[in-house]
Amino acid sequence: MIRKQKTVVSTSCVFLFAYILCTAECLSDERRQNIFHDNKDKTVLEIAQLVGNKYITSDPRIYSPANPLGLKVKVFRPWFYPTGVTLWSLCQLSDISQDPSYLDFVCRSFDYYLDNNKVVYKKNMNRGGVMGHALLEANNRRPNPRYKELVRKISHYYEHEQTRLPDGSICYKKNPELRQTWIDSLFVWCPIQVKSAKLFDQPQRYGDVMRQFFNFTTRLQDPQIKLFYQGWGWGINRTTHSPGFWCRGNGWVITAMTESLKAIPPDQPGREKLLGLYQDFAKAILKEQAPSGRWHQLLTRHDSYQETSGTAMFIYSFIEGYKNDWLGKEYKNAAIKGFEGLKQKIDQDGNIYDTCMGCGTQNTLKDYYEREKRTNEQHAIGPVILAACAVSSLDK
Repeated sequence: MIRKQKTVVSTSCVFLFAYILCTAECLSDERRQNIFHDNKDKTVLEIAQLVGNKYITSDPRIYSPANPLGLKVKVFRPWFYPTGVTLWSLCQLSDISQDPSYLDFVCRSFDYYLDNNKVVYKKNMNRGGVMGHALLEANNRRPNPRYKELVRKISHYYEHEQTRLPDGSICYKKNPELRQTWIDSLFVWCPIQVKSAKLFDQPQRYGDVMRQFFNFTTRLQDPQIKLFYQGWGWGINRTTHSPGFWCRGNGWVITAMTESLKAIPPDQPGREKLLGLYQDFAKAILKEQAPSGRWHQLLTRHDSYQETSGTAMFIYSFIEGYKNDWLGKEYKNAAIKGFEGLKQKIDQDGNIYDTCMGCGTQNTLKDYYEREKRTNEQHAIGPVILAACAVSSLDK
């Protein structure tokens, strides 16, 4: 009799727990349906500033106005590529808002890293390239000999010491026999290399950057669909590419292409080929846009959740492509629609919803489906600010 009572109590607890979870999820869904209304009266630039201000005021060691808002949480952003994307985006936010405080924060950040021995770029590509790119962008706006010298060291290391495959492709691991290539590397490696070519008078870097795109396309782009697989040689896929077309990974690629095309001289051999690759790729991305304006975690699998960081990078790249006459008006329209959808994932406090957590190359489609989506995931902050700045620039 006692055993039966325990069973009843245990079962009741299970049902109660399930009810609480269900209720919480319903409340979450209801809350999310109202997110857009929180920001309905804000301009695009105001949304960029909302997200940017939330970021810069959450690290009091770098944030330095007289009144630091009484913040108690001390979050140190490591020298790592999501931090670099956000610092780069704050450079652009400083430009578009004409508010130097954002650039002040970026420079204080880099001074902090330099003064406290926080700079790392030889451990793996994730540690150096995107931070180096953000540092280059900061130096372009506010020249500093320390910044320039560090950009020189990082770009020199990537050109001459980064592990490569026999065809010259950058290789993520130090053991190239594993042939581990990763599309994220294109964004980590290409922007700093292509932009440092002019800064240090190293024109050979233009050709090297284009070679990366051409080689990665051969290995990781689906020849019919024109979207990119995330990696080759990882996990159970030792001799082939990973499954599916991961949203943020494709976002890294088109953003890297966009920045590279902006920097490569128009008469550089191979540039027209890269432009054609970019246009075919953009067309494939546009095809997968959801009615909401956003894109899915797995781009061609429209039953996967709609993901914010990749959506933001597509918006940014489409507008930059349109402004440079590489893409037609339909891409500008798609980007504007995309930002309307993106706004529905940003609340009045600047929180960003539904971003895939950090995601190495996965073994199966199921792994990508089940990859956790998070709020305020670090990979979304910079892309969202970039997207907002790009949309805002259409009014200039």
